Amino acid sequence: MKSLRWRVVTGAEIVAAGKAAEAVGKKTLAGDQKTKDALLRVAEGTPEMAAAARNMAARIAVTERVKLKLYQPFARMLGVSKEYFEDSFPQEMGVRIANIPEENLISPAASVAVPALQGLSYAFDEASLKNMYLNLLGTASDDRRAGQAHPAFADIIKQLAPDEARLLNIVLASTEPRHAIARVIGSDSSVGALMILISDRPPFGSGESRHADSLKPTWVDNWQRLGLVNVSYSATLVSRTPAYDWVLNQPEYIQMAATSSSGILFAEGELQVTDFGRQFFRAVV
Repeated sequence: MKSLRWRVVTGAEIVAAGKAAEAVGKKTLAGDQKTKDALLRVAEGTPEMAAAARNMAARIAVTERVKLKLYQPFARMLGVSKEYFEDSFPQEMGVRIANIPEENLISPAASVAVPALQGLSYAFDEASLKNMYLNLLGTASDDRRAGQAHPAFADIIKQLAPDEARLLNIVLASTEPRHAIARVIGSDSSVGALMILISDRPPFGSGESRHADSLKPTWVDNWQRLGLVNVSYSATLVSRTPAYDWVLNQPEYIQMAATSSSGILFAEGELQVTDFGRQFFRAVV
């Protein structure tokens, strides 16, 4: 019988072994006890490998908790894109719940989880919408924050276009209470659809120029319809407030004015995020 000999494990070998362990973990989504025991045996002899194996075992355990506490109770309702939920979903969801203490990890309420998972089955290839659904499920899986995950939020995500969702997140993320918004229309029939411009920061009282994103009017109307924002405009369509001079410098405004034979007008407006909109943002980011 050959005798066993100990040798010093190099840093490169530690890295290589860690990568190998990670590859094994990715292939073993269920992460049974035998796999975790094998990882821990590999760790014998070096503290670096022990730490790497423990981390890998913890990741597998997180995946197990996802499938046990979240996926399995609702699996019968997931008839679409099953491959995504079997392969990618446990890993992506695991990232969202990795920092939730074991004692705080719960199965989300069916009123939140079912529509969110159904929405994911159709939007998993749209990153902006997928991340919203996953983050909402993460919020609902933490008993310290579960109350922030309103049952209506999954339906709101369902009613957003991918590009619209990205712009909405920018608006909702702002710490400012108000955003300057302008509703531009043509003064004659030669100019077609109306245009809405919104500043990245509210320029009230400042002479600084602000960059404005061109937003589809239907998106802003949709946000109001969903209760995420309130928008109001002044009574007159003729702007006389210096705080809105930034509108005149926007390429979209200049281009629209060039196509009109008698000029264009715009209304000064104000966009405010509602309390409901702020709660929605906290739950889905």
